[in-house]
Amino acid sequence: MTVSSDLHSELGRYRLRMGVPAAIAAVTDADGVRAIEVVGARSRAQPQSVATIDDQWHIGSCGKSITALLYACLVEAGLAAWHTPVCDLFPDVGPIDAGWAGPTVDDLLRCRAGVAPNPSISEMRRLFNRADPIVDQRSEAAATVLRTAPKNPGRFRYSNLGYVIVGAAIDRLTGMAYEEAMQHWVWGPLGVTSAGLGPPPHVIGHRPRVQLGPLTAGRGRPAPVSEPADNPLLFNPAGRWHLTVSDWARVQRVFLQHVSPLLSRESIDHLLADPHSGRGRSMSMGWTSGKDLGATHAMQGSNTWWAATATMDREAQLTALLVINDGRTRVLTTSAKLAGRLLQTFR
Repeated sequence: MTVSSDLHSELGRYRLRMGVPAAIAAVTDADGVRAIEVVGARSRAQPQSVATIDDQWHIGSCGKSITALLYACLVEAGLAAWHTPVCDLFPDVGPIDAGWAGPTVDDLLRCRAGVAPNPSISEMRRLFNRADPIVDQRSEAAATVLRTAPKNPGRFRYSNLGYVIVGAAIDRLTGMAYEEAMQHWVWGPLGVTSAGLGPPPHVIGHRPRVQLGPLTAGRGRPAPVSEPADNPLLFNPAGRWHLTVSDWARVQRVFLQHVSPLLSRESIDHLLADPHSGRGRSMSMGWTSGKDLGATHAMQGSNTWWAATATMDREAQLTALLVINDGRTRVLTTSAKLAGRLLQTFR
């Protein structure tokens, strides 16, 4: 049995067991994709619409590691620096609470700066209807956060809003919108041509039938065209990217290569370092420990319509990528275990 048929069999069994519409997985080493397979349909309502390897898939908060990677590119280009106090990133914003002289951009990227997880519920509703430029929205969000003192800086608190602030800083550091900067510094140099924002055009996400707080359950219907099937535009730096899994693998190989065309080994080490590892919940810059999955690093993303996972064994120079167009909590949990098994299969 070839490694590709191993992968196809694993995905097929998972799809039947979990009842997901479609699943795609790839395993890549530092040189290229070793195997990639897809099973299932683009929509639960249209089983004849078969998902393909060339389709784009939503990776949710796995995009945080790519935002951090973009910031690292700016550091190497001399446009930014690590350890910069958050207050120094926004010379045009005021007033800024004195407490922001302590937390740094590293703390923002590791979710330890003292930023709330998300805007308030009422603000989230308002964000869906905003039509003003996204750079202005990010600037306003940053100004609102910085106006009051950080809450428990140094303590881990997973924060989408913290990555929005990093996006606002990138707007200022580059003189272009975060989205343009990503194209200029990351997508273009890596040859990524499929990246976009929001729901992908062909494969449809499926929201669970029931949601109780952070828990979601029940096989839901495809996302309707009549309502937003993603977070507001403000969340672009925190997790609204979609792309083909082949292109996602191009990005992941940067973290595996000893000599990357994009970043130095020193920068990659900095992105993956977690000074607080082993002391409760923590993360590096977009990644968490993958120890429980037999990996050195792992990450997951979901906007409740999708479940995306990456597991990386940096010592074996191998990464497994898995995306499913179903946002149930159980899918997110079990797909992490599947991604861990894929590393073991191909190691």
